[in-house]
Amino acid sequence: MGNNTLYNQHRETFFRLCDAVGENQVEQVRGLLQATPLLLTLRRYNMDDGESLLHLAAAGGSRDVCALLVSLGMDIDLPLPGYRNHTPLDAAASHGHLDTCRWLLEHGAAVDGLPDNILSPLDSACIGGHQDVVALLLQRGANPNRLHTRWNQAPVDIATGWGFPAIAQLLAAAGGVSILDVPQQAAASPQESIRTFMHNSAGWVLPAVFSPDSGDARFSLGISCIDGKSDFKLLFTVGLFQQSPMTELAICLPARWPLTVHGFTEHSPWRFPVALLARLGRRTLDQASLAAGELLRRDDPHLADLAWPDGVDALLAIDKRWNPAPEEEDIADDDKVTIYLLVPVKFTKKGAPDASTLPALMERKLKGSWKVSALPIPVIG
Repeated sequence: MGNNTLYNQHRETFFRLCDAVGENQVEQVRGLLQATPLLLTLRRYNMDDGESLLHLAAAGGSRDVCALLVSLGMDIDLPLPGYRNHTPLDAAASHGHLDTCRWLLEHGAAVDGLPDNILSPLDSACIGGHQDVVALLLQRGANPNRLHTRWNQAPVDIATGWGFPAIAQLLAAAGGVSILDVPQQAAASPQESIRTFMHNSAGWVLPAVFSPDSGDARFSLGISCIDGKSDFKLLFTVGLFQQSPMTELAICLPARWPLTVHGFTEHSPWRFPVALLARLGRRTLDQASLAAGELLRRDDPHLADLAWPDGVDALLAIDKRWNPAPEEEDIADDDKVTIYLLVPVKFTKKGAPDASTLPALMERKLKGSWKVSALPIPVIG
């Protein structure tokens, strides 16, 4: 039976069930589900992004109903469909239901929610000003430096912005930092020079604690919020300049691309930019630097195992004009570091660009907007 048919046949019963869930009427919920077990699969108003019964129970602080629903087979980390992907723990945290949060955590709920959540349960508790829930989540191992995907802000920034300084202090005591935090006396190192250049040329570079791990101690990854806006961001390498000629690599991503430090499986499409830069970084330091015009194809034997986004046949290395205005001070060629932007390419019906068409393609990509230069969001499921 399709969900539309099920919903239409049992609409009034499902409304009563939702009310009973919100009111923590455990026996009434049990009775209605025993009579029609398939109601467990419906979502509020039968909408694709509607709350599940477990989300409703968690949002209402109905701990006993949560226990019943989980015992009947509902996934304790069931995501809310659509762009949010919030879990029941997020629903409980956002409403400040401490006991329900504790029960969900004790029964296996992921303390940070799903890695592609826009905001974590900790973020939700910060927005609501629920200090006791924040303390519980931190005690259970919540990451105090997990970025809000849409805003690219840290929990400390969220708590401060919503007017909860005590929560911000609690987060700071647990190791949380603000995206605005910068070293008081930055070391005058080549690595710091790269970060400073990206900060001044592209946009605000976040503190290193927010960056994914490159997996190689010889180089790191950084994140720049382009032009301080919320549309796009850059993931870039720091340390490849050790190979000659001196280069670094960057990829433009939609701002909502989750770059959480952990949580994704190795072959998740969300891991693609991190996995790609990590592999190219190792190749650069072990073999040779990339060159402008180099085409990195998805069918390259060294790259084919990565989870490439749909519609991207290759990435083209272009010498991005980071500073339209001429530099005041000349830099010796031996000291120059070229930062190549890797831009997505979709082949035409004729196939990959050849030597005769590549120059025109490079020129178009050099003039392209950040939107044109960004990887497309993966289509999952």
